[in-house]
Amino acid sequence: MNTTTLEVGAAAPRRSRLTIGLWWLTLAVGVYFVAKNVPRYLTIDEAVYGPYFWPRAGYLVPHLLAGLVAIVLGPLQFWSRIRNGHPKVHRLTGRVYLSAIVVGSLAGMGLALTTAVTPTYAAGLFALACAWLATSAMAFIAIKKRNFIQHKEWMIRSYVVTFAFVVFRLVVDSLAYLEIGDRSSNSTTMAWACWVVPLLLTEMVLQGRKLAAR
Repeated sequence: MNTTTLEVGAAAPRRSRLTIGLWWLTLAVGVYFVAKNVPRYLTIDEAVYGPYFWPRAGYLVPHLLAGLVAIVLGPLQFWSRIRNGHPKVHRLTGRVYLSAIVVGSLAGMGLALTTAVTPTYAAGLFALACAWLATSAMAFIAIKKRNFIQHKEWMIRSYVVTFAFVVFRLVVDSLAYLEIGDRSSNSTTMAWACWVVPLLLTEMVLQGRKLAAR
């Protein structure tokens, strides 16, 4: 066994541990987001929703519920034990995940078109909903074509966009806590940055791994 083989063998467990650690971090942040932001909206009441969301409850409720389903089911799609050992479960949860995104993205478009914040904010949310739908549609097309590599990559992009809602709330709330900027300006900026920046970083990682492999 040569030195290169030993180095590759040693690097694999480190990459595996890093991946597991990142998934646990993602799960922790997702649980925090759900616990902090979702429960109050499960009580459909004008006093709870307030004047901003109550007139748009017909968009908000399906958007929240579908987004919650996508956030929960997304990580299961990358769990090799389920994907390889229980393919029927993998396909079923995948269909539910993609269906939830169709509902969530269409409801998100409705929210974007009816928001009263700023036109730039509305455009960012609408583009986010389009990106959510597009990346998930590409994942579906890839698996229908039996292109498993492309399917996995588009599913990664899809979940990155799914998680953008968590990134948005986490950053906006953190800036408000630190008293940096005003909420309207921060929300307008994050309506774009919450998905554009993570997608760019994801693409760099996906393409960088291919370059390193070559």
